[in-house]
Amino acid sequence: MREYRVLIIGFGNVGQAFFELLNLKKHLLGINFIVTGIIDRSRGLISNPSPGVISEAHTGKLLGKKVVLDQIPGFIEESNADIVCEFTDLNIKDKGEPAFTYLSTALRSGKHVITTNKGPVAFHYDELMELSRKYNRLIRFKGTVMAGTPSFNILDLLPGTRVEYFMGILNGTTNYILTRMYEGLTFDEALREAQELGYAEADPSLDIDGVDPALKAVILSRVIGWRHRFEDVEVQGIRDVDVKRHGDRVIKLIAHANADRVYVKPIPLERGGNILANVSRNLNALTLKLDTLGEITVVGPGGAGRMETAQAALTDLMYIVNHVNYLGR
Repeated sequence: MREYRVLIIGFGNVGQAFFELLNLKKHLLGINFIVTGIIDRSRGLISNPSPGVISEAHTGKLLGKKVVLDQIPGFIEESNADIVCEFTDLNIKDKGEPAFTYLSTALRSGKHVITTNKGPVAFHYDELMELSRKYNRLIRFKGTVMAGTPSFNILDLLPGTRVEYFMGILNGTTNYILTRMYEGLTFDEALREAQELGYAEADPSLDIDGVDPALKAVILSRVIGWRHRFEDVEVQGIRDVDVKRHGDRVIKLIAHANADRVYVKPIPLERGGNILANVSRNLNALTLKLDTLGEITVVGPGGAGRMETAQAALTDLMYIVNHVNYLGR
């Protein structure tokens, strides 16, 4: 059985969930995965972590060698990992840094990479793809869009298919808020409830102002082959939505794109005329209009859950392993 060494960067909710899931499922995967290191700015550099590191991580204490952020690229270069899994926080202000530096360092040092971080993919897609080609290493980022629920990776199963457009509910937080508003809550009440349930952050602006689904729309567009940038997205959030204004139609925060245009904004949908109108609570959904199959729609949990996002990283991990094993590289 071939052995693969894994380095985890970022050990918050998603990093911990991935570590748990990998240890829970690896006997079913038929691969000997070994996590040789964890790098986290709060918990330090942890070498050869045991399964017990999860309970220790919950304390928030320093568990290994203290890490200065500027040291992390050097640690990545020196690591003997085959695959680097990056789970650090989204940073829009700095256009995906420092995650982009971590990913590019890993690729340059001969490592395959997985990320669930939307920032570096949305802002540096071309650079990452070029590094992947130049150094003959894979980059996978399924967790950036709809977490573990299939989204753009469906296209791997449909060779030759051309996407004419997509439209989707790509943010579970806003979908939950809108659902609860139709059930009688005010916007503020629904937002507060979403925060209590862990669907919304203490600062929910990335969700309710449409920034999160806009990043996802850019990533989907780039995978499809369109050249949309984050700056091209027409974005309108849900702060001022009046759910009673459109009669029997249901307002959803829709991300839509074709080759010429991309937008995220509240759209009233006919209940009986569009599948997305019936997607409620914190679910995500994506409709792809294909030249060969027409419309196909996928519905499932989105990015709000730690384990759902960890499943996406596990999907990417097995993609890399299967690809490497097939090509023998």
